[in-house]
Amino acid sequence: QKIKSVNDLIKDSLKQQNVLDRVTGNISMVKNSMDVSANEYESKRKDLRFLLIEWHKKFAMSFACMVLFLIGAPLGSIIRKGGLGMPLIFAVIFFVVFFLLNNFGEKLVREGILKPIGGMWAATIILLPVGFFLTFKAMRDSNLLNAELYTRLLSKLKKKKKVL
Repeated sequence: QKIKSVNDLIKDSLKQQNVLDRVTGNISMVKNSMDVSANEYESKRKDLRFLLIEWHKKFAMSFACMVLFLIGAPLGSIIRKGGLGMPLIFAVIFFVVFFLLNNFGEKLVREGILKPIGGMWAATIILLPVGFFLTFKAMRDSNLLNAELYTRLLSKLKKKKKVL
């Protein structure tokens, strides 16, 4: 096209500017819409994670009572020296270990590092073999916490070390 006058140039540039303004506005609107959708998605994901934490916590804590019973009951029969105090100290130690593992797992789940099933059940699953072991040892009346047993074991190891 031939330009007949300067007014034709101005009209075309105004049209172009108008089109550019509309396109820029549309792009900005789409970007804002995507930001809102992303924030909404993250919020719903966090809510779902919180609900799963509470759901798993309900069952994990119930099962943890049985696991801590499997640990605490045999401690009373295995540790005979010290009366009530010594088994109580060990029970408190196991509870503190459970509490720390449980809170650590929950924190990792809240941050999204672990899945809810893994984080909420970790403490219970870690202490379950300890409970079975202590129950087994109590059923066999073994001297698990007998200092004499460990001194004999260490002396045997020292003799073997000297031979080598």
